Amino acid sequence: MTPIDVAMPTHRSEPVIGETLDCLSRAERESAIEIEQLVLVDDNSADGTLAVAHDRSEEHGWTLTEIVAETSLPEARKRAIRAVTADWFLFLDDDVRLTEHYLDHMLDAVAPLVGGIQGRKVSRTENPSDWVQRRSRRAGTHATLLRRDAVEGVSFPPDLHVLEDEYLRRYVESRGNVWVFNHRARFEHANQERHPIGWQEGYLGGKYDLSRFQDVALNVPFAALTGRNPLPHARRATGWLAGRLARQHGGEPGGDSASA
Repeated sequence: MTPIDVAMPTHRSEPVIGETLDCLSRAERESAIEIEQLVLVDDNSADGTLAVAHDRSEEHGWTLTEIVAETSLPEARKRAIRAVTADWFLFLDDDVRLTEHYLDHMLDAVAPLVGGIQGRKVSRTENPSDWVQRRSRRAGTHATLLRRDAVEGVSFPPDLHVLEDEYLRRYVESRGNVWVFNHRARFEHANQERHPIGWQEGYLGGKYDLSRFQDVALNVPFAALTGRNPLPHARRATGWLAGRLARQHGGEPGGDSASA
């Protein structure tokens, strides 16, 4: 059996976390993986998030480590990285349901040079190569298996509140590791819509070179053509231009980022 830890940032997650952990347990039973520790970094939830996590951890035989603090998502991920102890750990969002053989498919992709393995949403139905090409423009950590020594020491810029997943991917790659997009590993996402598209995402993408202008700009007419509201996409494109100006005037961003 291969031991892993699971790291989960939470915030008022009581409505979703129970099913997420039950699906995680089912995937564990159907795999050659053994979950040793569940690290929960909770943003001062005022509901039953911690109680549900405690009950499920006891039921499924996991050690629960709770870190409760008012924190941004990037800071929560940083604290979780410091708390995990297994060589590999799974970043799992509180609203993600793993399919039955998800962990087995993750394990199949583990190799000496691999630092991160990202799965695919069940809702994505395009050709796998098209999905990889699209997804590689921005990594995700919804249900991503990471080698602990590939992410040790990462430090996110203090103003980075979104796009920390792409920032983390670039950090992993800057240390000589490979980030794998595994289209066989599938998960469902009960999206809570906590990170809406808008100006701030564009600004941070431009400032830290975490997104390309042609991608954010082309999403404006694409949204209109597909019957969606183009205004959030237009605000994101405007934010990207402002972020790029801030980058140019302020020099290269500091911290432990990879060069983009």
